[in-house]
Amino acid sequence: MDETQKEKIVNMLRLAVKANAVALGRTAVERNIKKSSAFIIFAGKKDNNFMKKRADICKSKDIAISHLFNDKELTNIFGRQKLTLVAIVEKNFAKGINDMLDN
Repeated sequence: MDETQKEKIVNMLRLAVKANAVALGRTAVERNIKKSSAFIIFAGKKDNNFMKKRADICKSKDIAISHLFNDKELTNIFGRQKLTLVAIVEKNFAKGINDMLDN
């Protein structure tokens, strides 16, 4: 994926934060997985134990998992301290981001 596409996704993620369409952090992401209200999960590390254990659950609930950004990038995008997991919890934002990820 080229840098322009990646920057568009970053802008969409920042817009999603303003619209309260994201869940930040492990606890919030887990809660949204259980409620089936997460549509895309951005996991900073590919070897994240939390996501390894929940990958099957996400697959069965049609929740996409992306490793597009590392932990440091996620922390910078959302202006938080040490952020490794982010879930998009609004359907329209998820659809837009998924469309960008697929291209």
